[in-house]
Amino acid sequence: MHKLYQAAEACFDEIVDIRRTIHRWPELGRTEVRTSQLIFDKLTQLGVENIQRYEPTTVVGYIHGKKGPGKTIAIRADIDALAVTEDTGLPFSSEHTGFMHCCGHDMHVAMLLGVAKILLEQRDDFAGSVKLIFQHSEDTLPGGAKELVEAGIMEDVDAIFGMHMYPDETAGRVMLHPGPLTTSVDLFDVTVVGKGGHGSTPHLTRDPILAACQMVVALQQIPSRRIDPLETVIAPVCSFHSGDAPNVIPNEAKFGGVARAYEDSVRKQLTEEYFAIGKGIEAMTGCQVNIHHYEGYPSVYNDHALTALVRRAAVEAVGEELVEDRKDPFSFSEDFSYFTKMTGKPGCYFMVAGGYTGDQVYPLHSPKCSMREEAMLTGMSVMANAALTYLAE
Repeated sequence: MHKLYQAAEACFDEIVDIRRTIHRWPELGRTEVRTSQLIFDKLTQLGVENIQRYEPTTVVGYIHGKKGPGKTIAIRADIDALAVTEDTGLPFSSEHTGFMHCCGHDMHVAMLLGVAKILLEQRDDFAGSVKLIFQHSEDTLPGGAKELVEAGIMEDVDAIFGMHMYPDETAGRVMLHPGPLTTSVDLFDVTVVGKGGHGSTPHLTRDPILAACQMVVALQQIPSRRIDPLETVIAPVCSFHSGDAPNVIPNEAKFGGVARAYEDSVRKQLTEEYFAIGKGIEAMTGCQVNIHHYEGYPSVYNDHALTALVRRAAVEAVGEELVEDRKDPFSFSEDFSYFTKMTGKPGCYFMVAGGYTGDQVYPLHSPKCSMREEAMLTGMSVMANAALTYLAE
């Protein structure tokens, strides 16, 4: 058994206690006061150096190797919860009604604190520095990572690592994929303004419901007809609201959609097509189409050389059988992308299969999502070894 896995086992009970405390008291993005204070206190107890606060609830600290100066590798964990009412039945379920850690961020915090403890025990043996970033508000746009980069958090960093728990049939595997790992995400809120009237005289109205429905159908041409079919485009309309009475044509209709892609060029084209279709619907129906485009996260891009390095470190830490070279990327989005996209610095973000507890696998963000804590042993040992491997090479 690798020494870093043994080190993870040695602190595992403490890490589980931390995870359960954070899980019991979830906090939304930009309100993670209790969570960030717990992190600050734990880093102080461990002896982490230069502990700082970026924004109100992000906590940053350093571990400096005693073999002298060298490169700086950053490791990031997100700390926020979601506005979801928990339904897991866990004995340490959320005590903040209406809020829950159902995206694994409680485990991310606990694992990075475990990594800090492990690396502190190893600092006689490495040169360079490890920068620990406990980031606020990943799940709330515009995302805490963007704010941190704008505040200069990456200026002294050479590369950055991150990891995310993922519910799965089995626990403890590391999932790696070079290149685009997640999609970008953009939100569209559309208001179609017409002229309402009595349902018996539709010719005297400009029906916003009919116009909005035509636009919803036309938007399906973007992935099917307007963008290279070999490219991935996800563009569903997820909400539609209009009218209050069955015999009254309303003045307006509203709908909202999300758009996702892996490549920047496809993301740009998708947005342009959205607005072009809106203009066409205006010309065809005489209604006014107002589109609010909210630009979200870019896609996470894994540096190929850095991903290969993490793979070597993972094989060394947990064995080849627990390392998966994932063929396909993931379709969700992550603001970790800003750390590399905005700076041009390399990064590697990997997934850790968390297994599941309960009767079946429930996806991230589900009120029933719950993963096995022993999977954190893989996350801690692989991340610690990846950091040491990077600093050594």
